[in-house]
Amino acid sequence: MIAIENILGNIVPEECIYLEITPIMQKKINELHTFTFNAFSEQTYLLDHGNGEATVFDPGMSNVAEREYFDSFLADNGLTLVGCLLTHAHLDHVMGANWIASKYGLLPRLHPSDVPTWDMAEKSAQLYGIPMDPLPSRGEDLGDQGSIVECGKFNLEIRLAPGHCIGHVVFVCHEHEFVIGGDVLFNGSIGRTDLPGGNASTLAHSITEQLYTLPDSFEVHPGHGPSTTVGKEKAFNPYVNSEGTGMIQ
Repeated sequence: MIAIENILGNIVPEECIYLEITPIMQKKINELHTFTFNAFSEQTYLLDHGNGEATVFDPGMSNVAEREYFDSFLADNGLTLVGCLLTHAHLDHVMGANWIASKYGLLPRLHPSDVPTWDMAEKSAQLYGIPMDPLPSRGEDLGDQGSIVECGKFNLEIRLAPGHCIGHVVFVCHEHEFVIGGDVLFNGSIGRTDLPGGNASTLAHSITEQLYTLPDSFEVHPGHGPSTTVGKEKAFNPYVNSEGTGMIQ
């Protein structure tokens, strides 16, 4: 399982720790909830719009227990799910897409440049021996660089950030200073670049131009592991930093 998680997420090999499925309240914004799902310890995010509605990002719930927990969380908090957005379509980030579509009638929205990743997801699951439901139809394509997705009181800017895969995007909320970042930048690490569509120099460029141009105070919520800040990674990330001395710079 350690090898599988490292293939899809963090570039640094480290022991895989499986957490209890518990929403993690983030320090900057109480409306963003984190769930750790599936064998890859993928992080699914739920953004409470502040009006009784919510959007799920990268639905990775992969079994009955995880899905029931997510459904109960919505019910307990009086939330109606109205949107499903993807940073990218690696299998650990879409394992719950079929269930979200069936249960809530919501089709996942993906940037069109990541369709090749989407098309490989089910084959990847077979390769790794991981059970996965067939993917549903996709919803409306996400917009291009600078497009805004409205989630209640939150306006999220779409920024294209390829390198981990060909069509990866990040969602930036300027007013509340947070990023839903998928597998681009981690706490002390970066996303893998040795998968189809991955490229190290492209990823380094995405990080420096799309994330490191944000104020240092912005909190990055990644697809695996703890959150971090732009300022911390600019100063200390061993792979891509503001000094240009990272291992892939």
